[in-house]
Amino acid sequence: MPLYEVVLEQSFEGQQCINRWNYVMSGTPAAVTGSFALISVMGGLALSTTLTDGTVMGELQSLQNVSAIFAQITARAVYIDDDFYGNAFLANTHGSVGNAGSAYSPYDAFGYRSSRVKQSIRRGYKRFVGCDTAMVDSGGRINNTGDAQMALLATAMGAVLNYTDDGNSLSFTPCIVSKEKYVTDTDHDAYKYYATEEEQATHLASGILWEPYDRTSSQVSRQYGRGS
Repeated sequence: MPLYEVVLEQSFEGQQCINRWNYVMSGTPAAVTGSFALISVMGGLALSTTLTDGTVMGELQSLQNVSAIFAQITARAVYIDDDFYGNAFLANTHGSVGNAGSAYSPYDAFGYRSSRVKQSIRRGYKRFVGCDTAMVDSGGRINNTGDAQMALLATAMGAVLNYTDDGNSLSFTPCIVSKEKYVTDTDHDAYKYYATEEEQATHLASGILWEPYDRTSSQVSRQYGRGS
């Protein structure tokens, strides 16, 4: 059951914004790689600037202000060297809510936390830029419109994604990965995937769900002048 990492690169008000997901695949690819199949079912291979409803990318687009730009999406099998795929979104692919004047700061974000299915593994968290006055009331409270769209994205992120590959069925189950802690050359703590897939398999939790916060969250790394 190969482990995959997906990275979405966006920009918002000049700040670079990165989000990552992990999935475990079951099934055997035939005509495509697992990474290609995963990007496809996440909605990352759209042939237009309107991303597909019901997919992770499509529901994210429907949540974000128009100033949130979709740049590219990449996927890779963490332990399979030649299984990777990347796709640049079409120019002018951006959020579909409001206008540039109705956007909140990059510091403000739609926040999610995952369910917890193992005592040994902490929850996962997500922060998405693109808060808009149509979705967020004063004081940072998510309004009914925002709640509904956040719920759709939560459902998409928690779903098992299926792809039919030349008659073969591939399934991608979302998971939370606990990484190995190490100390860098500059004496700072950092985290990396475990050396082998077998060892990493004992440090992941699959079958998770996502719960949206009812207020905007903060993302310090996306303050003006930082942007990551």
